[in-house]
Amino acid sequence: MKFGASRSQLYDAQKTARARWDLVTETWADDSRRQFEEATWQPLDQMATDALRGIDQLSVLFTQIRQECEFQQ
Repeated sequence: MKFGASRSQLYDAQKTARARWDLVTETWADDSRRQFEEATWQPLDQMATDALRGIDQLSVLFTQIRQECEFQQ
């Protein structure tokens, strides 16, 4: 199982979303923005970061499994 393409897509999407969020915060500076950031933006960004970390861990695990299975044949 290969995780590279999916990981790259998620990473690129997160990077783009962060850049756009940074632009938004330059002009949107009221309480509504802060509430949105705390309730929506930060949790979403954290979920993407956690997913990327999980993909990395699965990739390492599957590489190890593949190597061990090939070694036993």
